[in-house]
Amino acid sequence: MKYFFVVLLMLLMTGCKKEYEFWNLSKFNIDDTALNDGEEIKLLYTSNGPDENLEQKYYIHLVVVSQRSKDTVNILTTSKNFLDGKSGSKTFNYYKENSLISKITQSVLNGEDIKHIDDLKNVDHKDITKVARDVKFDYIADNNFPTVIGMIGKTSSN
Repeated sequence: MKYFFVVLLMLLMTGCKKEYEFWNLSKFNIDDTALNDGEEIKLLYTSNGPDENLEQKYYIHLVVVSQRSKDTVNILTTSKNFLDGKSGSKTFNYYKENSLISKITQSVLNGEDIKHIDDLKNVDHKDITKVARDVKFDYIADNNFPTVIGMIGKTSSN
């Protein structure tokens, strides 16, 4: 079963022809309580996008399984730089959009100079209203799972 998810993830990330469309954010069932900050998750699916999303114009759609509750949850994030074909076999942590880790990451991505922890109070998240969609994988991505907004990362303990 573990290998099935790894193979599925690799197929999803290496499709031959990329066709991108966008869903409106309102399509997703936003539920801030679906995952706890720092909760361990396993990645099942990730959408791609037409570019690297450096300007953070859209969300990238992840489908994950909580390692605590075993629930399937959507995560909307702006970056997936460290994900690769082997990511399906790794355990990641979810971080809420307004967590300290997310604010630090957002500041770095925005090129801001952080000199003191108080500088993070003014970090604004962009008003993003669309989600990248790989139409060839709607059978996975088009779901009614609860959705959170944030980022995933890997800690040294997992």
